[in-house]
Amino acid sequence: MDVVRRDIEDLRGTIDIDSAINKGSKITIRLPLTLAIIDGFLVQIGNTKYIIPLESIQECIELTKKEQDGMHGNEFINLRGDMLPILDLRDVLNEAPSISKRQNIVIVYFGNKMIGLLVDELLGEYQTVIKPLGDVFVNVPGISGGSILGSGEIALIFDIARLIEYRI
Repeated sequence: MDVVRRDIEDLRGTIDIDSAINKGSKITIRLPLTLAIIDGFLVQIGNTKYIIPLESIQECIELTKKEQDGMHGNEFINLRGDMLPILDLRDVLNEAPSISKRQNIVIVYFGNKMIGLLVDELLGEYQTVIKPLGDVFVNVPGISGGSILGSGEIALIFDIARLIEYRI
């Protein structure tokens, strides 16, 4: 418990323990509300950067010319014998067309459902603090929060469950 206490205090939180003989113990942990840190994967779509929670990512693959041709205009690819639905986030988020010659698919899952998110650039892992966005972004599909990058840019954080729900 000493290690847990130190970790909670390092996060500017508190821990209270109340014990009663023959009744048990009650442990209360309080953390600052604005403190929600996630491991994410930073991607770029059009001119905007986004963060995908790392815990939701299965893998990243390049969408090759052969796979693009095999799609025949539909929104599925053959991934090792299984049909994987693809969500082109440029269409969903009204982003500018890609100037990148390479297209990537980030395969994400929630529960037993899996989709591929079409993104322009893979920028790598990024540990981020989630900031709430407020009522202005309530109707934006699949966005759960935002973060300020080290460069001062804003990155929006995807809500994978809602994106999958939106696609399927």
